[in-house]
Amino acid sequence: MADPLNTTTEPQAEASSSSKAPEACAKCGKTDASFKLCNKCHTTSYCGKDCQKAHFKTHKRMCASLAQEHVKNNEPRMASRSVSKTTDRNTGFKKWEFDT
Repeated sequence: MADPLNTTTEPQAEASSSSKAPEACAKCGKTDASFKLCNKCHTTSYCGKDCQKAHFKTHKRMCASLAQEHVKNNEPRMASRSVSKTTDRNTGFKKWEFDT
């Protein structure tokens, strides 16, 4: 069923699965704005919060599958903690830590 609020034709923002961000707002089709990507799928862009909220009912139907495809095609970036190479005398068990 078509979204009654959407008076423009849907740009190819959601149809493309390339790693490049879409160049038009998924709701209004505006091309001369700084775009924000959907936080979940990272494939659909919006020119602002108003367009994102207005397009949510349409987008949420395919967002999860687009997110899975995005993860398959793009290596996730994970934070890692560096291993401490310091030798600390206080790393072993303390007397009060033993069950006696």
